[in-house]
Amino acid sequence: MINNANKPLSRYVKLAIVGIKLHIDEHPLQYRTTEELLDHLKTPNRCTIEKAFKDYYGYGIKEYQVRQRLEASKKFLEQGMTKKLVALKCFYKGQDSYCRAFKQAFKLTPTEWQNRYA
Repeated sequence: MINNANKPLSRYVKLAIVGIKLHIDEHPLQYRTTEELLDHLKTPNRCTIEKAFKDYYGYGIKEYQVRQRLEASKKFLEQGMTKKLVALKCFYKGQDSYCRAFKQAFKLTPTEWQNRYA
């Protein structure tokens, strides 16, 4: 938890962002758009929730969701799955886009990560 917010969050906003984070943490491979994640909230201002999430956790909702999906992909790599299969399981269009996202997030390619940690 980073909480870079300049002002304290309202109880409603804090509950909303914690709920969104919890959903992403529990379902990292369940793709949801930000709108879908916010859909159940009765808020007139989606921007308030998105800004609060980023200020509080240090990542935007979409960015956090992608990061958690990439974290989950490490388990597949540990199991020896091919990068092509991991990319499909993690909803990437192909192995190349998965490998680029992985390297951008972790500063290692999936193969380098497997060689070091799996």
